[in-house]
Amino acid sequence: MSESVQGVSPSSAGTQTDGDSDALGSEFGKMLLKSGLMFFQGLQSDVTDAISDNTSDPDEPF
Repeated sequence: MSESVQGVSPSSAGTQTDGDSDALGSEFGKMLLKSGLMFFQGLQSDVTDAISDNTSDPDEPF
């Protein structure tokens, strides 16, 4: 039942470069930055709408 795996040794994992990991990390960072900016843009839009809605009647409660 067991199959042999050839060409893989414990020392070969340590000699490989982390190019793929760096690329994925970079893309993940870009995704986080973009989602954070979209969040703050939406928040700013909501605050702007709330301010403009409440400036028409300053005595009206929030």
